[in-house]
Amino acid sequence: MFIFIIVISSLVLAFGYWHSITHASANINLKSTFKTGTLSKAEVLFMDSNENILARGVTDEKHHHVYLIHPEVGSCHDFSKSPSTKKSRQLWQHCFKEQSVWIPTWIKNVRQVQVKHKNCLSKKLSITISAYNTEWLLWWIPLPHVGGLPHTYFRSRIVLEQNDCYIGSF
Repeated sequence: MFIFIIVISSLVLAFGYWHSITHASANINLKSTFKTGTLSKAEVLFMDSNENILARGVTDEKHHHVYLIHPEVGSCHDFSKSPSTKKSRQLWQHCFKEQSVWIPTWIKNVRQVQVKHKNCLSKKLSITISAYNTEWLLWWIPLPHVGGLPHTYFRSRIVLEQNDCYIGSF
């Protein structure tokens, strides 16, 4: 019986770890040091060290959060802006599921970004993306504030200075 409990516990933890490394979300913000102007709806290109484009994102109007654009389902943010209906929630959940599986396939290879905006085309900027993966040990606990299927969380901030722009000014 003791061996059975150890085997089941190991399988539960192994599943949690597997899920956490194959599902992710990203929190990336764009900050500019410009005195005037805004970078709302700026396009952000995420590239590897060979300048291959791995992903695209677009900033929101207020907080300059970069919403990633999945190549097939698009930006999940688009679904959250529509009125809350059962259909819109299902579309958002589908988008989030697809995006959470897609993010870990490329984000660890990102080494640089480029920002495109009507007032700025930036040079390629180095970026460091931090990863947090601490939930997988406790994912199975049935509490409202602990547990649930674990994800890896990626976080970064892009700082754009005026001299980083090839064209345009604010």
